Amino acid sequence: MLKKNYRDVQAKPATLMDGTPVENVFVRWLIDEQTGAKNFAMRHFEIKPGTKVSLHNHLEEHEIYILSGTGKFYNVKGQEEIASTGDFLYIPPNEKHGIDNIGEDNLIFLCLIPNLK
Repeated sequence: MLKKNYRDVQAKPATLMDGTPVENVFVRWLIDEQTGAKNFAMRHFEIKPGTKVSLHNHLEEHEIYILSGTGKFYNVKGQEEIASTGDFLYIPPNEKHGIDNIGEDNLIFLCLIPNLK
């Protein structure tokens, strides 16, 4: 068993899959292969107010749970969802999506992804 507080994990600047840095977005890898998780990873994201994460995609699906703040999540097909505290989203593998923090506070969420083999 492992127990920690999210503050025990260093927040690092987020990058896209191709290594491009994303300004004003920070990630903490809470649970991953380094902590012994073989099947999934749990990440904690903080997106500063006014920040926009442009359209991008990932090989793995995403399960997102909003802890605080308000964001607009959208995809390349034109679908948009406003999500705030307590909402959750599912983003399928390879779906191009973007995130805009449209609130006045940090948009904070957990994002779970499978470990790809």
